[in-house]
Order: sequence, then structure tokens, then C-alpha cells
Amino acid sequence: MEHVHELRSGLETAFVNHSVNSNLAYRPEFVSNDYKKGRRVLSSIEQELRNCKEFFISVAFITLGGITPLLQVLKELEQKGIHGKILTTDYLSFNDPIALEKLHSLKNIELRMFCTNEDKDGFHTKGYIFKQEEVYRIIIGSSNMTSGALKVNREWNTKIVGYETGEVVKDILNEFETLWNDKHSLEYDDFIAYYRTKYEIVRKQRKIARESTLVSLEQYKLQPNAMQIAFVNNIKRLVEMKESKALLISATGERGIFVTGGRNPGFTRVSEAWS
Repeated sequence: MEHVHELRSGLETAFVNHSVNSNLAYRPEFVSNDYKKGRRVLSSIEQELRNCKEFFISVAFITLGGITPLLQVLKELEQKGIHGKILTTDYLSFNDPIALEKLHSLKNIELRMFCTNEDKDGFHTKGYIFKQEEVYRIIIGSSNMTSGALKVNREWNTKIVGYETGEVVKDILNEFETLWNDKHSLEYDDFIAYYRTKYEIVRKQRKIARESTLVSLEQYKLQPNAMQIAFVNNIKRLVEMKESKALLISATGERGIFVTGGRNPGFTRVSEAWS
């Protein structure tokens, strides 16, 4: 009942009368970056991580610059055995594989990637959930796990405090669990090879587009399909195995691809035929 009283007082201060005294730990807050007032989203997340007993994070974008300032506190939680789940996505192929590897290397963190269907499905969540005993503190709004979002960008987030039995907290927890257990949410070992290849291909395409004299919007939309990524990965494996030949057979409906032998030993010519 003491916590309930603190929560009610905090709600009154936040939403009814700012002059009402209440415990800051139980008060909803506006979380943003404001260097003039010395406020950063990063500081709020670090504070909640240090005080929590369990955490759940769902963000669309993760960069190395975003996780680097958090690594120290995350390693402290690893030593304390405090577990966390982090859910991200392959949407727009933005996430840095090196950052994902660093998060996966922490024994207390379980990392999954929600794989979207090209551009048909979007994934743009930005939520940080911290559990301390029976109370949840949740920062939800516009901040991804990037350096700019956590330190300098104009970001709008709200921190709410409540019990799991409260309607809003319950809905947020249910949404996280639904996404986490979705068939499109893959564990690290199941997505990393595929994603790393896709990321490198898209990064090269973006570099070409940036350096182009005449920029076409289509250049920014290029995305390798599943077959192309699988082909690149298989070729890499064959090279690592010191294989000197490879055969690609692609059945594409009216368009067929067949292979004919050349005059030189070991030479293969690939032609296209129309039915």
C-alpha cells in the first residue's frame, strides 16, 4: 500500500498539480535531451538499469555509438546476474552487426531480431522496460539505441511508473511478449549470418548511391532478396572450403537459366533462355 500511495502522489504531481510534493522515483517524467539543463536520455536509462532487477528493451535501431556508453553498466549487471531481453529488427538494414555482436557477448542478455517482410512490414518500436520488485518503470517514445538519440537529438519520451496489474503497463508488457515470441523474431545464431550479409550489401549500395552524380531514389530502395543472400553466403562457404567451382540453378517461371560447358577445362558459361 505504501507503493500505491507513492504512485498516486507522483501522478498528482505529474498530471494535476506540479507543486504537490512526491517521491521522484514514483513520478512520471518527460525524458529528453537538453544540454542547457544537463539532461540526457542516456542518463535516465543508465539510472534505471542500475536500479532494476530485470529489463526488456525493444528498439528499431542499434548502433555501436549507442551501446558503447551503456556497456559499462551492462557489464555490471552481467556480474550481478541481472537478466535482460533486447529485441530489434532488420528493418532498413540499419543496425550495426558489430553492435549486435557486443550485446550478444554479454551472458545476461538475450538478443532477438524481428525480421520484416522487405518494406511491407515496419518495425519502429522504442521502449525501455525496467522491473524493480513489483514496480515497473518504462521509458517509451522516440529514442532508439543510437548515440544521437541517447545524447543530443531532439527526442520526446515519457517515463511511466506502475504495477503489472495496471492497464497501460499490462498492455506494454503483453505487446513486448507478443513480438518477442512472434515467429519472425529469430534468435542471434539464427539471424546473424543472414543479416550480416544483407547489411554489407545494402551498405555498399548506399555508398554507390551517395557517390553517384545523378542520384536515383531506386538506388536507396535496393534490397537483396532471400535467395541472393543465401547464394552469397553459400559462395563464401565454398571459397573457405577451397572449392574452385560452383553451380547456380535458378528456376524463375518463364525465364530459365541453364548451364553449358565451355571449350576450356573448368570453364562454365551461364546463358539465359526464354520459353
